Amino acid sequence: MSTIVISEAEFQSLRDIIRERFGIFYDDTKQFLLQSRLQTRLLKVRAQDFGAYYRYLISSPDRETEWAELASVLSNNETYFFRERAQLEVLATEVLDGALKSGGKLRVWSSASSTGEEPYTIAMMLMETHRISPASITLHATDLSPRALEKATTGFYRELSFRATPPEMVQKYFRPFQGGFFISDDIKKMVEFSRLNLLDAKAVAAMGQHDAIFCRNVLIYFDKPTQKRVVEAFAAALRPGGYLFLGHAESIMRLTDLYEPLVTPKAIYYKRK
Repeated sequence: MSTIVISEAEFQSLRDIIRERFGIFYDDTKQFLLQSRLQTRLLKVRAQDFGAYYRYLISSPDRETEWAELASVLSNNETYFFRERAQLEVLATEVLDGALKSGGKLRVWSSASSTGEEPYTIAMMLMETHRISPASITLHATDLSPRALEKATTGFYRELSFRATPPEMVQKYFRPFQGGFFISDDIKKMVEFSRLNLLDAKAVAAMGQHDAIFCRNVLIYFDKPTQKRVVEAFAAALRPGGYLFLGHAESIMRLTDLYEPLVTPKAIYYKRK
């Protein structure tokens, strides 16, 4: 297969509509990366070059189907169970304490759930507290990628997903199957998966208010205006005093004054003012 080279003008046109649609931003140093990621899509839709592919995305009758495929191609699905565990322990203590004091219900949103490891970990952490029943937990999980969501709802994982998982948790909450593991049905049914674009303000607002939102290692793919737009939408989706958990390399201190940073020796997170 010969490589189709993207021109500067084609790169700028495609990166702009991708940023507008998904928030993902490719700066000038990532022209080759975008070219390589889109190669297979050009072949699938039989576009002769990147200009033709751009026109397909804006005018083809099948463009929405292609945008859904593109979401999976451009999404980074690097994740695993019990990632950044210190934040999860804050959820299972401080956040849960507040929920139990204010009515006993807990609402959590894993807003970039990828292939499901994060929301299923949240469910396991909460069950391990023995302080709240599944019936009192609403656990939403959303992602942009249809392929990632398909894997999440299947609930089957191989060894790489367990690199930070205590063996006793694997034994308790998974069942082995042909070189991998299925998540237990009890944990699986605690999570409600759906597709959502974080730039869709109406869809975010329709999620309702939560005690905690996880959006880890997503903002790093957005430019500053898009980061601000997303975290302020999250503020509206958090109850006053609710918590926002980001990736360890992400900060919103210069983006908005809607949150109070909370710093512990092991974790940084944010509280809705």
